[in-house]
Amino acid sequence: MTSEQVAMVFPPQSSYHMHGAPNWSAAGLIGLWLVVVLPMAGLSLGLAPILIDRYPTLNPGLIFWATIIVGMAWQFVVSVAVLVYEGQRWTWPELRKSLWLVPPQDPISGRASWHALWVVLTLGAAFVLASEVFFDWLDALFAVYLPGWMRPQYGDITDLATPANAGNWWILWMALVSCLFNYVLGEALFFHGILLPRMEGAFGRWAWLANGIAFGSYHVHKAAVWPTMVITCLAYSLPSQYLRSIWPAVFLHGVEGVILIGAVLFVVLGGLG
Repeated sequence: MTSEQVAMVFPPQSSYHMHGAPNWSAAGLIGLWLVVVLPMAGLSLGLAPILIDRYPTLNPGLIFWATIIVGMAWQFVVSVAVLVYEGQRWTWPELRKSLWLVPPQDPISGRASWHALWVVLTLGAAFVLASEVFFDWLDALFAVYLPGWMRPQYGDITDLATPANAGNWWILWMALVSCLFNYVLGEALFFHGILLPRMEGAFGRWAWLANGIAFGSYHVHKAAVWPTMVITCLAYSLPSQYLRSIWPAVFLHGVEGVILIGAVLFVVLGGLG
């Protein structure tokens, strides 16, 4: 790709006119990030241990998971508040433009290109899987220096895969609510519908990098795998900025949800018994 083509795909910061999203300063965007990170930290690392001690008969992993769901639902509230603050017009065409809920666009021609999405999803999925395999050592090295309260044993959702949970269908409903606020109305909406388009105005062609770091490091409830989280989150933000569309991030991130629902179904149906 020539330098002229690079400039067309990721123009200099001064040439951005927000592509439908209002302008925010870098400081304002960091403030927005803190508005979702601090409550998530307080809920998952502060409130969860208190509730686990108070209700010893309940599964600690489910309590931990419930606090995370509340933290993700809060991101939906923040996203709506941002749109209200900006004076967003509540029509579908205006929302699509503001939140990048549009088909992927060819960065050179500007035409809608769903074909490009499938190419990006294939490459992105391969990158995410490779990150999980090749950077696992980095997570292990990083986790050594974390205090125990930032990496509690009950924070590993795989601990819920026990024969005792067979027939507990309410766990499936919990998983569905979690997916709703993780891959659609919570994290996906806030980080890739609200933050990423607005980050273009503040960070220009490097918005994808700022967004990936912000999204990865937000996962205080998964602090033990922070390095891998940041690396994989770049696979969500880069194609979304490149194609000026939220859908690459939604579909790539949403693969986790498919795996989660499948795993929960396996456990609830007694697959471990």
